[in-house]
Amino acid sequence: MKKIMIVAVAMLMAFTAKAQIYVGGNVGLDASSGYFGLKVLPEVGYNLNDKMSVGAVLGVDMASWKEDTQRTDIVIIPYFRYTFLDLGPVKLFADARLDLDFSSYKDYDILADKWDDPTNSTSWGIGIAPGIAIPLTDKLSVVGHLGYLGYRNDTFTLSADATDLTVGVYYCF
Repeated sequence: MKKIMIVAVAMLMAFTAKAQIYVGGNVGLDASSGYFGLKVLPEVGYNLNDKMSVGAVLGVDMASWKEDTQRTDIVIIPYFRYTFLDLGPVKLFADARLDLDFSSYKDYDILADKWDDPTNSTSWGIGIAPGIAIPLTDKLSVVGHLGYLGYRNDTFTLSADATDLTVGVYYCF
């Protein structure tokens, strides 16, 4: 039993000695005429090597329109990241990801002067999101995504607009 424990501790030390766990995420705020949106999307991942990593985003995306409609989404996005181009201080990558979205909508009934019962829905998507990573230090990076190619909301999607733009800060342990 003692030998098994020693081997297990040695393996754990070897595994964590090169551990490349990173945390970060995105926070977004969007306010315009009659619309308010807030996204809080924390992220955690593990660098398998210099080119590949795995991770997940778990967050919330909230929006309201003219104070009479509200939407709250719980977002779960596990992904596999592959860095296909390393230009020194800039790395280009693609995330193969599975998007899971658990939504709740509710409307304000003016005549009854109360909120209607929420309508819940679930959606999913599978696709690729290209991105760029710019290391600021050995431990700190700025990471951005723009675009999406895949199947989402019962349709094939190719987009590169502001709805698919994210920028975040990552800290690597």
